[in-house]
Amino acid sequence: MITGRAKPPGFTLIELMVGLAILALLLLLGVPSFTTFMRNSEIRSTAESTINGLRTASAEAANRNARVAFTLAGSGDAGWTINLVKDPATMELEEPPLQRFVSKEAGRTTKVTTTPGGKLQVTFNGLGRIENQGTADHLQQIDIASTVSGDARPLRIIVDDPSPPTAGKPRGLRLCDPDPALLNLTPPDPRAC
Repeated sequence: MITGRAKPPGFTLIELMVGLAILALLLLLGVPSFTTFMRNSEIRSTAESTINGLRTASAEAANRNARVAFTLAGSGDAGWTINLVKDPATMELEEPPLQRFVSKEAGRTTKVTTTPGGKLQVTFNGLGRIENQGTADHLQQIDIASTVSGDARPLRIIVDDPSPPTAGKPRGLRLCDPDPALLNLTPPDPRAC
């Protein structure tokens, strides 16, 4: 009895091309979601490091019973430093800083804007509270967003809320989402600013 040759193991060229086409389609569909995820992760990382720096400055001020300043690097840079205040009258800071954060650690596509504009520093007194609370002479709000246009969600840090607190919103340091749609939910979303 004569039998035909057995099919050699492996893929045919057509099977390989179909497999590559399916892989390319899956990658094409997944890349935008992945880039948005990466931008959101960079924004979240920058926001968390900044609010942790603010909390550290407040705790250092209370532990040392001295004035401690938290200062942003400026020009949209997410870096910051924590220094003891050498002279409260001139706001001269002691060197070296107690702690420093370089924006390269968080992400290359994040930018920081402050309210009021141009204010980059907030000082905590010996009780760990913000000096001159409620006035516009210091940093009150930090907005963190992506420098790349897209679907990344910005975040906001409320350093010092000059308005009286409303029900469910504590006064002082907090990280929140500035999306106005979150405020309109019933009940209001706790992540809303």
